[in-house]
Formats: sequence, C-alpha cells, structure tokens
Amino acid sequence: MSSGRKKSILTNRKLSVDFTRKLSAISCASDVSCISARLGLEQGHLKNIVQDILEMDNKDEWELCSDDELSEYGDDWDDDDPSIWQELQNETVRLDQRKHSSASEVSTNSLSTADNFPPVEINLGEMKTVLNLYKKH
Repeated sequence: MSSGRKKSILTNRKLSVDFTRKLSAISCASDVSCISARLGLEQGHLKNIVQDILEMDNKDEWELCSDDELSEYGDDWDDDDPSIWQELQNETVRLDQRKHSSASEVSTNSLSTADNFPPVEINLGEMKTVLNLYKKH
C-alpha cells in the first residue's frame, strides 16, 4: 500500500474533508453496487462499514499503524501485487449524491435544486486503502 495515498486520505487521525464527503455519498446512495461488487462486498455490508468509518472519524478513533500490521486481518487481496493497486488507482466510480425519494416526498423546490448536486467521483484505490485501515481496528 502506498504510504503517500494513505497520508492524503488520513491526516492527524482524521479523514480528509473530501474523502469524508465521498464516504457520506456512499452511505446515502441508494445503489452502491458499482463499488461493492468491485471490492467483493455486499451493498449493505459496504454501507455498514462506511457508517462505522464515518463514526470512527467523528470520534477521532483512528490509530496510525504500519502497513505490516494490516496483514493479520486476512485481506483477500494481495496488496503487494502492484497490478491490483494500479488497476484500482485508475478506476473511478461516479455516484449521484442524491437519495432517491418517492414522488410524494419530493417538493417542487427540491426538484429544482436537486440538479445542482454534482456526482461524486470515488477512486477505488482510495476506498481499498480506507477499508484496510478500518480492518485493523
């Protein structure tokens, strides 16, 4: 795992504001199958993990560790294989930030402002890095 990538996501035991926004989009999105399938997780499991990560970040519970400590948690992927990391680093998924609501719940004002939310781009390499950090807890 690249230590530079970890540092850009997690600084002083806090996730970056940008990455927290991306995790929030995952937790609110109605369909995250494009991410969960690629990471080998069920959608509900991924959303639960993301919620746990956001709660850990709010409570400043991140512990900084060496990459060697992560190996004991039974990761299915060979993190030393540069081709996997390269593939994930180059793979970005776009999520719509809006939750899908029924027509009865949506006012005309919210419909006009809903188009102002740009999609969130999530790099799967960064997601894998945060999942590895989460697994060590």
